[in-house]
Amino acid sequence: MRIALSLACLLGVSALLTSAVWADDDDISPAANQAKPATGHVDPDALTLDQAAQKLAGIATQTLAAVNQQAEFTAYGMVLNPEPLLNIRQQYLAASAQQDSAQARYSEAEHNLARTRNLHQQDIVSTRRLQEQQAVWQADKANLASNSYQQQLISANSRLLWGDTLTSWFTRAQDKNAAQLLEHRAQLLQITLPANTQLNPSVKLIHIQAQGQRQTAIPASFIAASPQVDPVSQGQRYFFKCEPCRLPFGAHITAWIPTDQQTSSGVEIPQSALVWHLGQAFVFVKNDAEHFSRRALNQYTANSHGYFVASGLQASDQLVITGAQTLLSQQLKGLIPDEDKD
Repeated sequence: MRIALSLACLLGVSALLTSAVWADDDDISPAANQAKPATGHVDPDALTLDQAAQKLAGIATQTLAAVNQQAEFTAYGMVLNPEPLLNIRQQYLAASAQQDSAQARYSEAEHNLARTRNLHQQDIVSTRRLQEQQAVWQADKANLASNSYQQQLISANSRLLWGDTLTSWFTRAQDKNAAQLLEHRAQLLQITLPANTQLNPSVKLIHIQAQGQRQTAIPASFIAASPQVDPVSQGQRYFFKCEPCRLPFGAHITAWIPTDQQTSSGVEIPQSALVWHLGQAFVFVKNDAEHFSRRALNQYTANSHGYFVASGLQASDQLVITGAQTLLSQQLKGLIPDEDKD
């Protein structure tokens, strides 16, 4: 009897345990064994930033306006020392002074000859005296011609090296352009164009900079074409005058020269708006109060205002000009998986 009772108790306990196990299995949600759904697609170029965060980051924007820009190409040159032109000026003015002196002597000799000839006709002076005066007149005439030839030679040599315009400036007794160069109120530039390239006749102004930075380039005005080409590249040379320049003589410069092509339409952006990531240039555009988008710039050219962009941006876009780097950092941080942030 006791054995039968013990077996009945053991069977009851086993049934209870089995019932409890099956009850626990029924309570487990079927979804618990399924994988978590993948997160939706996140646009890597979009960013949301509330007003408080924008203020903290110092975000500032600018409304873009449409502009037209003349196409340019680059050339190279140097700042010339005007000392050779100064020497030409000194030689020419000295020859001019001698010419004036020779002219005065010749005029006096001519006047004396006329008076002596008149007196000779009246038998007041001898024939020998007339002949002596004629000899003096002839010598003064030859001296006058010699000084005239000297002036012409100096001028011709100058034109072979410097052209008509610069020669004209430096062979005048008074010339404001020559005075500017000699008094260091302006500098003389020589720009060499690439081979088989000519300067557009309508170009009267270019921009130059010693470090090759277009944003800080300063204007230089056209003077004339040089009579000589570059002996190495065979490129045509041109002379320009730069009044704002204060560069050492012999300094090499970069020049930006307008072409004869039609102007391009686009927008101008400041240098501070451009950010870089993996070798690509980007800008941020504010879409609305709290949303920004990152746009790649594939083509842009530097100018005096920053950069000219012909495509990728348009007028009326709200461009981020301050805080773009902060936006880029925040955007890239948001793309890092949570498990990699720890």
